Amino acid sequence: MKRRAGTVGERGLGRVLGRLAQAAPDVRVHLVGHSFGGRLVSFALRGLPAGVRTVKSVTLLQGAFSHYAFAARLPHDTHASGALHGLQSRIDGPLVCCYSHFDSALGTMYPLASRMAGDARSAAGELGADFDIGRTLGPRWGAMGHDGVQAVDGTRAFTLAEALRAELPASGCVNVDAAAVVKRGGPPTGAHSDIVHRELAQVVLAAGRIR
Repeated sequence: MKRRAGTVGERGLGRVLGRLAQAAPDVRVHLVGHSFGGRLVSFALRGLPAGVRTVKSVTLLQGAFSHYAFAARLPHDTHASGALHGLQSRIDGPLVCCYSHFDSALGTMYPLASRMAGDARSAAGELGADFDIGRTLGPRWGAMGHDGVQAVDGTRAFTLAEALRAELPASGCVNVDAAAVVKRGGPPTGAHSDIVHRELAQVVLAAGRIR
């Protein structure tokens, strides 16, 4: 599903946006994605034809893909870069990432699944009351929706209250800690789907400079 989201974004949505720009160049496009939908809309940037500048904002709600996706250099491997490095520049506006540490799906299940895809043996540990899979595995396997965009120079950080009070940056990566509202949900996914909030809708509008 994770791979499919990227493929559909790049080969499907990206090309559709290119055709839309050709047919209606004045249409302003605002992309919003939750979970793997965040991966889909982000990978659409990789499929945009050269010169297309109609995407005016991208807002990620609990994005289920690597928090290093936009990094020019990976902290654990400085010879490698994220799959979408530099592509935030294809947006004629900001890339806003809303995240919450109450999202257990991304704080625990996502890093565990990502690590197991490489080598499950390194995930072994003592399962005590304070055991935290994400902390045990380290930041290498982290997700956007758990702690925001990482290792991208110039990324701005806001609490949700600050994001609603201030004017969001007009470009670049922006992290918004949405834990003030994205906080409800039981195991195993926690608050992963707790996204139906007026405040998050306001962030989407602010990202798109929509009044």
